[in-house]
Amino acid sequence: MCGEVIALGEGANDFVPGERVVPGISGPCGRCEECVSGRKNVCRSPERFWGAFAEFVRVPAGVVATNLHRVPAGVPDEVAAFTDPLASILHGWKRLGPDVRDLLVFGVGAIALLWADVARSREVPCVVAGRRVDRLRAAEALGARTIDLSRVSPAAFFAGGRPDAAVDATGSPEVWMELPRIVRPGGRVLLFGGCAPGTRVSFDASLLHYSEISLIGSFHYTPEDAAEALQLLASGAIDPRPFISETGTLSDVRRFLDAQANGGGIRFAIRGAYV
Repeated sequence: MCGEVIALGEGANDFVPGERVVPGISGPCGRCEECVSGRKNVCRSPERFWGAFAEFVRVPAGVVATNLHRVPAGVPDEVAAFTDPLASILHGWKRLGPDVRDLLVFGVGAIALLWADVARSREVPCVVAGRRVDRLRAAEALGARTIDLSRVSPAAFFAGGRPDAAVDATGSPEVWMELPRIVRPGGRVLLFGGCAPGTRVSFDASLLHYSEISLIGSFHYTPEDAAEALQLLASGAIDPRPFISETGTLSDVRRFLDAQANGGGIRFAIRGAYV
């Protein structure tokens, strides 16, 4: 979300009413072992900020202190609101490492398309795999090659050379298990899309061992990732507006959620007022 400061609570003196801000969804404590070691995204006791479908929201003090970001002038609200998902993707890139030669993104949702856009901005060749033809065309508009999984298998598509790295943007256990078989020896698989709690997956141990495939987890982001994401959005290096299918108000929330549940649209922008 992106919003305008209306009132200040105790300890929020660095901000003033009228400023536009983007809150992260957590405020790391800064004291636990994870925070001290640089893993603020897995802080043991963060303050959480959930919910934006309201005319007014209260941002917890912990988020204000560590993960509330001013929106630069000229950046539209709906662009700044992409700070959260983009920050998660930037964190995922850091988990993959800096030397990705080519990338497979499995999935065609908004997050998958944002992965493809970041790959474009970093000049990393990218392939997006999915079954929605309209979403595949959107990925192609970002410069990605595409695999229509209803027509071509990844094995057939990559018969001439497998990718260096692959990202799951589906949260599907079946995709988690398939990706190690797709990347080249020494390749990396980023398990980015979260599976449901309690999900168990299995992998071919000999493939992981003899081909040195790396399985890499990625969760959330740090305040530094969020600041970097907002900077990229402000610079125009990443422009998520093509992903916004429609803009409405809080009165449209149910309609938008139903549309997404039925595969309609990519993302919807909601202005915080009822009509």
